[in-house]
Amino acid sequence: MYQDILIGQGVKQTAEFTARVLTYEIGDIHKLMIYQERFGKTGYIGELKIALADARTMLNLLSEQLGYNDLEELDEIGHERFVNRICEVSKHGKEIESEKE
Repeated sequence: MYQDILIGQGVKQTAEFTARVLTYEIGDIHKLMIYQERFGKTGYIGELKIALADARTMLNLLSEQLGYNDLEELDEIGHERFVNRICEVSKHGKEIESEKE
C-alpha cells in the first residue's frame, strides 16, 4: 500500500532511508511534547497529531519495505508483547513495593 505510492510517483526510497526519516519523525514528537511542557498545549496539539501520523506512516512503509506486509498481524504481535511487558512491569513493581514494607 505505502510502497505503491512511492512506485506510483516514481520515488526510489530504500528501507534504510525510511528508517532515517522515521528517526527524525520521532524527534519531532519529542520536540512537540517539550514545547507543550514549556509553553502549553495551545497551538501544538494539532502539530503533535500530525507528527504521530507521519511517524506511523514511515513505520508502516518500513514494515512493507522489510516484507512485513500484514500490518494487522504486526499490530496483534505488538499488542500481545505490550501486554506481556506491562504485566512484567506491574509484577516487578509490586515485588519492589513488598520489599519496602
